Amino acid sequence: MSTFTTHLICVPELDETASVSAVHILPGHHVHSNTPLLTLICGDSEVEICAPEAGLVSHIMVEIKETVQCGDLLLQMEIEEEPVQLFGAEATFASACQLDWPAAPTTTLNVSLGAARLAAKLGVDLSTITALGECIEEADIEAHVRAVMLQWQQSRPY
Repeated sequence: MSTFTTHLICVPELDETASVSAVHILPGHHVHSNTPLLTLICGDSEVEICAPEAGLVSHIMVEIKETVQCGDLLLQMEIEEEPVQLFGAEATFASACQLDWPAAPTTTLNVSLGAARLAAKLGVDLSTITALGECIEEADIEAHVRAVMLQWQQSRPY
C-alpha cells in the first residue's frame, strides 16, 4: 500500500524579495525528482525551484509576477514514501492499526469558511490552532503561522 506525504515547497533563503517569472507545471501533474517547478527572479538572477523528489503537484499557491520572500509557500506536492522496515518487517497501515493507540479526541472544530480556506492555502493543520473565540477565525490562523515562523526563525543557527 502506498503512503503519501504532503511536502510544502517554499521560497529558499534569498537576500531580497523575488518575483515569480514562470510556472512550469499545473496542479495534478506528476513530476520526477529535480523537475523545474517554478522560476523566480531575484535581483539580476534566476532561481529555479525544482521538485525535491518525484510526486504529484497538488496546489500552486503563487501566480506569475507575484512578489515572494524567503519562507513563502510556493506549492504543495504529494510525495510517495518508501515502506519503512521495522525489526525486519514492513511497517504498514494495518500493523499500525493493531497498536493500542489512545482514544481519539471527541472535540469538534468550529471553523469559519475564511479560516478554512486560509488554512488549506497555507497547509495548516486546523487541529493545532487555538481559537481565541468560539470559532477558529482567519486571525487565529495568522497568529499561529506568525508564531511558528518566529519559532523557526529563532531556531535557525546564524
